[in-house]
Amino acid sequence: MIQSLTLPDKILLLLLSTATIASYFLVEIGSDPGSTVLVEVDGQAVYRADLHRESSFVVQGARGELAIEVRNGSVSVTRADCPNHICVRMGRKSRNGDIIVCVPNKTIIHIGGGTADGVRAVTG
Repeated sequence: MIQSLTLPDKILLLLLSTATIASYFLVEIGSDPGSTVLVEVDGQAVYRADLHRESSFVVQGARGELAIEVRNGSVSVTRADCPNHICVRMGRKSRNGDIIVCVPNKTIIHIGGGTADGVRAVTG
């Protein structure tokens, strides 16, 4: 398929690829570090913590427990009682607006605070 592309097609593909990669880095650079962690289970806030104060805690989700660790200004799920452990593999999150989700346990971990906390966009 690549062999059948014309020179303008290849240039367009290169430009689009470059723009996609550059936009990822611009979003990362432009986002503020968070200051708080909010844990919600089934829509109810169950835990709030300072992102810059080290702590470890366990939250009871819909299907089991989640072990959550706050360390070095970031938060991560270290253990979860769910089938695929996607929330554990999401790694450490530290930026304002970042989230970690465990769908089977109906648990969402929000990172908030920073200078851009509040409304980011309005849709109609």
